[in-house]
Amino acid sequence: MNRQSEIAFRLHSCNGPVAVSGRLIFTAMVIIETTRSLFRLVEAYYVQKPEDVDTLKECLRINKIVYIRQAPILLDLGRSATWYRSIPTVLLDLRRDLGELFREASRTCRNRISRIDRLSSRAAVRRNDPAAHADFLKLHNDFVARSRHTEPLSKSQIDRLRPMVDVFVAYFDGRALCGHVFIRDQDIRRVELLFSASVRLEGSENPAFVSWMNRWLHWSEIRLYKSEGMLVYDFGGIATDAPRRAGIARFKQSFGGTRVVEHSYIVAGPLGRMAIGMFYAMRRIRSARSVFGVSGLFEHPGWTDIRRAPIAKEQGNRP
Repeated sequence: MNRQSEIAFRLHSCNGPVAVSGRLIFTAMVIIETTRSLFRLVEAYYVQKPEDVDTLKECLRINKIVYIRQAPILLDLGRSATWYRSIPTVLLDLRRDLGELFREASRTCRNRISRIDRLSSRAAVRRNDPAAHADFLKLHNDFVARSRHTEPLSKSQIDRLRPMVDVFVAYFDGRALCGHVFIRDQDIRRVELLFSASVRLEGSENPAFVSWMNRWLHWSEIRLYKSEGMLVYDFGGIATDAPRRAGIARFKQSFGGTRVVEHSYIVAGPLGRMAIGMFYAMRRIRSARSVFGVSGLFEHPGWTDIRRAPIAKEQGNRP
């Protein structure tokens, strides 16, 4: 019997920045544990402390897979790590003045946001209410059906993530046009884009206008999160390995910010390594993707088997 359950808990957190190799980095770790088919998938965000690495390695069982997501520094996992992928992304430092952040965006980006601002009586954003949850699910699943680039989401999956995510939907004249889901780490005051969807592939709306609304939604979130004391706004990756992803990366980089490189790892025991190896070989088969796809496991190429090849260190500056 296949079942899924989500348990969110925190192993370590601190309330401010620490110096790591002369750089200022906000430290904490968010953990989500999920049952997927015969396996337990543990997702850990922003890992960097040795004691946290040790805790994750100790929790390995024969059917457990640990997915370390976006560690800000390279980790020493010894023989435990199986796969590695560098994650370039763009971070906005929300400690900066709002006007300064806006001026850093490209002229096109600023113009598009300003045009929607002038139509603000017809535009609206909903956050974390039942309508936003329902409308985002429809946006996402309709988008998936047309793009076939990821997996659909269910209401139960969003509900289980509710304690640690924000769901935003932007409306124009009452119609939902685009939406975002952010993971929120209140301790380190960082938010990261997990899911994004819109109606731009439906053909019923002008794709350019939908893109304007998407920019305006990002800017609305940036203003809101800054007002709530969040410190880092993460656009959720800027992969450029395919034309579609390169276009998304250009869109995100138009907001300015700082490009950084973070690090993801998959740690697993023998059974987990065998299952992932089989899945990796068959990742084009949609029935296989359904087991791990929603968590992003192998959703993107670029994973390196670090038991066979060394990690190529890609450098990136941190804010």
